[in-house]
Amino acid sequence: MIYIEKGIVNQIILTLTEVSTLPNPYYLFVFQNEMDMLSAPITFFTVDVSAYPERFNQFELDEPVDLLLVKGQYTYSIYESTITPPTIANSTGLVIEEGRMVVNGPAVASIYD
Repeated sequence: MIYIEKGIVNQIILTLTEVSTLPNPYYLFVFQNEMDMLSAPITFFTVDVSAYPERFNQFELDEPVDLLLVKGQYTYSIYESTITPPTIANSTGLVIEEGRMVVNGPAVASIYD
């Protein structure tokens, strides 16, 4: 599970190298809001900053600079690619990891509040 706190730089730690089929891949994260399944999936790419990628992969997500996420629950899928920036179209087409993500923090105020 990925846990994101709104308004800070979040560290995402996963073990993707062990399931990757490509040498030195770039990873594409695809997030889908579970409360609004009709919304467009949110894609995210950043470099792996792990000093030991053969053991674990580390990514930084600065919310709201990199992405502005709505508080709630999401599903995520991760694709790998040899091309940067990765897209689903230029990936292997295989989901190498999937799971759930929780975004916590203050809800974004609406114009109706």
